[in-house]
Amino acid sequence: MKCSHKMVFVLFLLMATGSAAICQDNYRYSIDLTKVEDDKISVALLVPKLTGETVNFYFPRIVPGTYMNSNYGRFVHELMAFDKAGKSIPVKKTDDNTWEISKANKLYKITYKVEDSWDSELDKKPYTMAGTSFEAGKNFVLNTCGIFGYLEDKRNTAFDLQFTKPAGFYAATGLEPYNSSNTQDMFKAGNADELYDSPMMFSLPDTTSVRVAQTDVLIAVYSPKKLISSAYLAQGLSKLLLATKDYLGGKLPVKKYAFIYYFNGEQAPLASAGAWEHSYSSFYSMPELPVEQIGKTMIDISSHEFFHIVTPLTISSKEVKAFNFNKTVLSKHLWLYEGSTEYDSHHAQVWGGLITPDVFLETLAEKIKNSRSQYNDSLSFTEMSVEAAGTYASQYNNVYEKGALISACLDLLLLQRSDLQYSLKNLKHDLGVKYGRDKYFIDNELFNDIEKLTWPEIKDFLLTYVQGSKPIPYERYFALAGVDYVARETVSKFSLGHDDNLRINTEQEIEFESDVTVNPTGVALGYKKGDIIWKVGGKELSILSFREVLKDYLASLKEGDQMFVTIKRKDAAGKMQVLDLKTPAKKQARVAEHLLRWTTNPTEQQIKLKNKWLNVGCR
Repeated sequence: MKCSHKMVFVLFLLMATGSAAICQDNYRYSIDLTKVEDDKISVALLVPKLTGETVNFYFPRIVPGTYMNSNYGRFVHELMAFDKAGKSIPVKKTDDNTWEISKANKLYKITYKVEDSWDSELDKKPYTMAGTSFEAGKNFVLNTCGIFGYLEDKRNTAFDLQFTKPAGFYAATGLEPYNSSNTQDMFKAGNADELYDSPMMFSLPDTTSVRVAQTDVLIAVYSPKKLISSAYLAQGLSKLLLATKDYLGGKLPVKKYAFIYYFNGEQAPLASAGAWEHSYSSFYSMPELPVEQIGKTMIDISSHEFFHIVTPLTISSKEVKAFNFNKTVLSKHLWLYEGSTEYDSHHAQVWGGLITPDVFLETLAEKIKNSRSQYNDSLSFTEMSVEAAGTYASQYNNVYEKGALISACLDLLLLQRSDLQYSLKNLKHDLGVKYGRDKYFIDNELFNDIEKLTWPEIKDFLLTYVQGSKPIPYERYFALAGVDYVARETVSKFSLGHDDNLRINTEQEIEFESDVTVNPTGVALGYKKGDIIWKVGGKELSILSFREVLKDYLASLKEGDQMFVTIKRKDAAGKMQVLDLKTPAKKQARVAEHLLRWTTNPTEQQIKLKNKWLNVGCR
């Protein structure tokens, strides 16, 4: 009897499995990464069961966290549809991201090719960190929103992904493979949102795993010249994550996380560099530089992306959590999603003793300078947020400048109003408890919700300086912690002679833009228009390290020291030459703007608030 029952059970399983195979309820995607033709990969999809006469197949117009219209469907070619017998079904492309497929009830398979967006000649390409790259036999960057489409009314259907890969390649991603071998990986995603939240990078592995508190952290690196290793980054990230753990109250809010780094040392300089946050991972596209040039920058950027697990990945509005991939509908609250995250990424480092209070203050001062010199300081931040992908796209990067300053002032105001008992960290914690990952707030109600958790003065601040158009009176809020704000003063200091007359050229080099506005040091050095500033004091520069290297070099100089600048300059024949320029160092009178400095004689209350703000004496 026992044997008989077992046979019946096995037969039942076989029948159930066979039925599922015929009428599948999920997407079944397959890609062969060993076959790349003309910078394109081929994609095959067995579709879930459909009814009806027609169905739309979509690629995203926009994805969360990018604040630009990427229109991924533009990179999809030769899309065809078939029934189960292999007979072609009519398909019509109706816009950049939509294909209308006839005879939906007979649809069985869709095939198409995807073009590498990094190498594409199309205009208005997605940000590099949100794009795709196919380097045959070397590396594949697969931001899934640019690879996989979804069917109308099937956004919440599960996805099965099967990859054939070059032997020995490793898939770095926040997803867990349910089957993996030397030449194949298989993954599942619960729906399109989870899929698009999970970037992937395939390459020969350079990975390091660390455990911080109860969180397993993967660091994956592709550095073709071997200038940067996962082990090196793991050292800095471990310290950062430990400080972040303490900053967030003793634990990290995720059980696993993947930092995925692509360092470009082979391809032509990319149009952009940066990072893109996700719930359980972040992807970084950066130039490949020696660690001494890029190390500090990578920690700052990684800190920012990791803090996104708090907002918007936990605290966010309907526009974010019920994101519309095919219509641009953005939230008002970039000051919270990007601005407070940028602030946290630096504040956590000073709070945890990874950077000094002076460095932290310099960072905030630089943000004031950038915000007031490069952006419209009288533009409503909520208005800008809603139109960040359209009308106010040129103002978007102010979220990392003024957005962080909004949070700094709000943090100080909360500490002052609560007699040092309640900070911005506490507010975000309480908002996280109120909403969490599965609940969203209503855009127009957030300030009221914050008032209920705090005080009317906090809502007034948000209405006046975030929703309103008044510039923030920084002197008022920084004074709470014994910090003086100086809008403008004449100072005597060393200079490289360029008076900020530099630009980043198409080769991602630092180029001297004009020889008209140089100061006396620049005249003595002999700059010419078009010079590439290559080294300062013998140290090579990059777009990421320039400010830090220059600041350290100028700080090391004494009056009369020999100043050295190495440039690249084209000769009459157009050949690039390397020239060493030098002149005795001499301080020049310069106008300095937007300075922050510690008050000479702070009050007892200012000292207490400063210490609480920066965690001084509490570590």
